[in-house]
Amino acid sequence: MTETIQIRGLGFTVRRSDRRKTLSLTIDRAGDLIAHVPFSTSQEKLSSWIESKLLWVYRKLALKGESMFSLREPEYISGETFCYLGRRFRLKIVDQQDQPLEFDGTRFTLRRGSQPAEQYFRQWYIQAGTEWLQRRVKTFSGRTVSRPQRVEVRDLGFRWGSCGKNGVLYFNWRLMQLPVRLVDYVIAHELVHLVVGNHGAAFWSHLGRVIPDWKVRKETLADQAKHYLTFGLIIRDNSTAALK
Repeated sequence: MTETIQIRGLGFTVRRSDRRKTLSLTIDRAGDLIAHVPFSTSQEKLSSWIESKLLWVYRKLALKGESMFSLREPEYISGETFCYLGRRFRLKIVDQQDQPLEFDGTRFTLRRGSQPAEQYFRQWYIQAGTEWLQRRVKTFSGRTVSRPQRVEVRDLGFRWGSCGKNGVLYFNWRLMQLPVRLVDYVIAHELVHLVVGNHGAAFWSHLGRVIPDWKVRKETLADQAKHYLTFGLIIRDNSTAALK
């Protein structure tokens, strides 16, 4: 039988273990509250301890609520804005131009009738992203003391970047919507993977020498991902956007 405890209207599932020495709380992806406790912990002690942690619980639940959302799909109409390297640029529908989608540094212009518009935006981000990321990777390669075989921009689903076993770095074309400092974090992250293949202490230590504030950027990336268009992907929890 599942053990539960109610504290100020909140329900906690209690998971006991003989091996556990301390108490802890977690909130899973569905928002369920779980108390992990030593087997011998009394109800009174557990209740008192959870009471002392309620402010933390309320804050985490509030953040969880903000991250649970369905992203509105773009309508591709004049006046709508699209992000490029953290800046928002307006879209204007025009009757004539050489390419279906163009960008002049101040705005996007989409030729009327160019459908599906999502396809042209994807193509533009891939082309612009490939050129920009190749230059940026070259800059960071000296700092990480690693150099990839090549850089490719493609659709990686919910991943921002990936380091292939063949020394190829893959970046999600959606990455080009983010601010430069967050893109730099992803670039450095994948370059360090050419040196250290896992996420152990050596990896984070190496990354820290390249980007000392990597923790802040990592947290900001997780928090701000929800503010950028996914073009067809439905993100229900910003933790699904990840690095590998």
